[in-house]
Amino acid sequence: MRLRGAIRIAATPSATWAQLVAPVSLAGCVPGARDVRQVDDRTFQGTVHAAVGPMDGEFGFTASIEEASFPDTLVVRIEGVDTVTRSRLEAAVRASLSEAPGGTELAYDASVGVHGRLAILGEMVLRATASLMIDSAAACLRRRLEAVDPAVAGPAGGVT
Repeated sequence: MRLRGAIRIAATPSATWAQLVAPVSLAGCVPGARDVRQVDDRTFQGTVHAAVGPMDGEFGFTASIEEASFPDTLVVRIEGVDTVTRSRLEAAVRASLSEAPGGTELAYDASVGVHGRLAILGEMVLRATASLMIDSAAACLRRRLEAVDPAVAGPAGGVT
């Protein structure tokens, strides 16, 4: 499954980047994220509680920052297993920042693979769940960044 889009944030690219490369802090914006801890300078582990269609469970995950070059490239690989069905999730997320009117545009492109019983639910249900999580995380990022970066004026826009 491919997830692509852009999020407008009324904050500077440098303030936005600082949040993106601090996964323990960023986890506070991910719905259901818990117990996120830093393993080394590029690896993080934790759990995410999520409901996907009729299934509800916890995903243990490991996230690794594979490349980080401000502002053009952030590549993160995520692997996880849910505790209920033992389904596997693998994701590669590429993000970049660019200046935009009133702040920053965060563009993302994620390739997500789900294997096991959760995959049976189909892409439509998985995509709907992912979209809700992305919208919630984007709103949280905006609240955090726009509160600490009031020098950037203008409407934040939305998720596209």
